[in-house]
Amino acid sequence: MSLRWELLRGRNDSFFMIRSIRDSPPSAAPKSTPRSYRAQGVVHRLHSVAGVFVAPLLLVAALTGLLYAVAPTLETWIYRDALTAESGLPPQPVADQITRAKEVHPDMDLSAVQVSEDPRATTRVLFSDPSLTSSSYRRAVFIDPGSLEVKGDMVQYGSSRSLPLRSWIAEGHRRLWLGDVGRIYSETAASWLGAISIAGAVVWWSRRSHRSATSSSRQRLSRKHTTLGLWLLPGFVFLTITGLTWSLVAGTNISAFRSQLNWVEPKPAVSITNTELHDATADHSVHTHHEAVSGASISDPAQADTVIAAAREAGLTGMIDVNVPPDTDSGWVVKESREAWKLANDAVSVNGETSAVIDTVEFSQWPLAAKLSVWLIQLHMGTLFGWINQLILAVIAFGLIIMICWGYVMWWRRGRGYKPGRLPAAGQWRKASPVARGMIVILLVAYSILAPLFGISLIVFVVLDALYQQLRHRLMMPLTR
Repeated sequence: MSLRWELLRGRNDSFFMIRSIRDSPPSAAPKSTPRSYRAQGVVHRLHSVAGVFVAPLLLVAALTGLLYAVAPTLETWIYRDALTAESGLPPQPVADQITRAKEVHPDMDLSAVQVSEDPRATTRVLFSDPSLTSSSYRRAVFIDPGSLEVKGDMVQYGSSRSLPLRSWIAEGHRRLWLGDVGRIYSETAASWLGAISIAGAVVWWSRRSHRSATSSSRQRLSRKHTTLGLWLLPGFVFLTITGLTWSLVAGTNISAFRSQLNWVEPKPAVSITNTELHDATADHSVHTHHEAVSGASISDPAQADTVIAAAREAGLTGMIDVNVPPDTDSGWVVKESREAWKLANDAVSVNGETSAVIDTVEFSQWPLAAKLSVWLIQLHMGTLFGWINQLILAVIAFGLIIMICWGYVMWWRRGRGYKPGRLPAAGQWRKASPVARGMIVILLVAYSILAPLFGISLIVFVVLDALYQQLRHRLMMPLTR
């Protein structure tokens, strides 16, 4: 009767002792899985290990994303006094509204005016403020168009017209309030969210017909985790794609790629000197991309009224952004603002002296990729379809939080007592077939080119895992001799 030595595993995947045991009756050998299907072990280990270590980043992104999802609605409630015109009087000329706003900030240059067709909405007069962190931030003075009462004075951010609360939440979601350094966190979280989610779906697919007859508490929780993950998978992939477009590294690559293919928003020509030479049927895909530069000033605010009248006559509706020209040789640029349920945003440039329309860019002239980019970004921000959009985003964010908590509970229940359980065993790569290995490498390399921080963090995980396995092997050697 022979003896064999067996290493006893500890509760946290370490070891305690070695014992001798007598041969036991041979048990039935488990059915072997064809090697071509053993890639599921690699995917399972990727899903589990990455999930444990990347989940804290995803949890922060989900918590800030939950706030970000409902921020537009919170904003309209918190700043309702500044956003609402209560006088009920007929609107006075925009030039008078600008003059009233300039009394609040006489030392600042006029940048733009945002005017709504809604009589209950205030007019936003925007000024460039050199003390702000970037040109995306502007000082907004809210004017009741009927009474010329100043309803508010605060900082506004970007084309989304975010006010301080939403801007602060967005800064946390995008940068963790750490500046550009914090964007590394958000990009890493966004790139791994899609990868982990798809890996989990692959694991489910490979095991869908091999359910255990037993049903432990951990297995029941695993089924809930899987079911919720499959329902939310489209949302996770959507957040990954749209999140990467704003990221530090991948976002720069995507922007450069779009620019090379001319998949960008066309801008109307603004040159007044060449107005008479402009052909209204010109190809707008090659328009010069001049934008109204904040910090310009105008000598005659009355031009704003004639420019707005020309833009309305050209067909622009709803709230419009009226941008001051950067110099005397350029026209005003007027564009339909991004609002809920508004899927098209036309733009015109207008000669302030003559009220003549210099150029028109209709949304139908945009490249399809540019349209999709704008729509997806607005969906990500929760502004395209109003409260319905925000509710769906909130559900996805809350679902991600629940899944992360369930994932950690499942991992913990694999252990004993007060120690976490083991992660899937190493060595799964050697069990996969050459074809499966090749496909995995190709997919990971291709995705890493699109999302470099994913590739860098993946390499770090692989190196650390290899060092850990090597160290563990050396510690086991004296006990197995």
